[in-house]
Amino acid sequence: MNENARKRILSFIRHKEHYFFGQLAYVHGILFAGEDNRNAALIQDLHKLAAAVELYARSFDIFDDLEDQDNLEEPWMQIPHPEALNLATLMYTVSMQLFTEMDRSGLLVPMVHDYSIRAMQGQHEDLTGSAQTEEACLEMMKLKSGSLIAMASMAGVLYSTHTFLTPVEEYSIHFGIAAQIDNDFRDLFHSHKSDLVTKKNTLAKLYIGRKFNSQSEDLLGFFESGLSYSEMYGSVDSYKSMLLKAGVIPYLNVMKQISIQKAILSLNKLSLTTDQIEIIKSHLIK
Repeated sequence: MNENARKRILSFIRHKEHYFFGQLAYVHGILFAGEDNRNAALIQDLHKLAAAVELYARSFDIFDDLEDQDNLEEPWMQIPHPEALNLATLMYTVSMQLFTEMDRSGLLVPMVHDYSIRAMQGQHEDLTGSAQTEEACLEMMKLKSGSLIAMASMAGVLYSTHTFLTPVEEYSIHFGIAAQIDNDFRDLFHSHKSDLVTKKNTLAKLYIGRKFNSQSEDLLGFFESGLSYSEMYGSVDSYKSMLLKAGVIPYLNVMKQISIQKAILSLNKLSLTTDQIEIIKSHLIK
């Protein structure tokens, strides 16, 4: 790798204060390894695995932002987009090389490929706005967001146990949906986000589109207007009040809690101690 590309990639990685996906892989690798197997060699290997997972996830962040044309403040959105695309492809390829080097069971690389395809399919559904119902939107979120979190969790589990644990996939996907619901709510307050600019469907917009009350109709007009919320409503508090009266905020909170409770049900299927369950929840519930 040439020096310029290496420096760019390192700057992209260091830009984030928290390495969520890498930490998720590491925590799962440690927790599921069992006390007898938690030695210096395993810890060193899991650090390398965490680096591969974080590099992989960051490449998907860049692909997503380039395709959505949003998060314009990110460093990869402030350089020529062909260069950013090239670097993201390089990051993805290097991560796959690392996964291949570490695949002791023969299960790790196929698992990563499988979740990659699911995430890409979910992103395509998001880009094309094909999710026209709540059920379809939840399925899209499961593919787009749930798959990436499941990949990180399962990478740690597979490396330490050589076993695919379905409950881990289940709770990771449900926690991923809950996180995406949070992201979609935050995006309602960013006028440059493509969800507003390109009329992509989210749970919030699908709910508003059912026109339960006059506030929903008002919000639909706002989304179509191209105005910022400050131009339309004067302040963020007025805008939040409109979202609350339309029922959007309670609806999203309920949907998020449903996903979290489904995740906890799957988490409780595993033979983990209370402390281990709380550690996993602390990393996944934000």
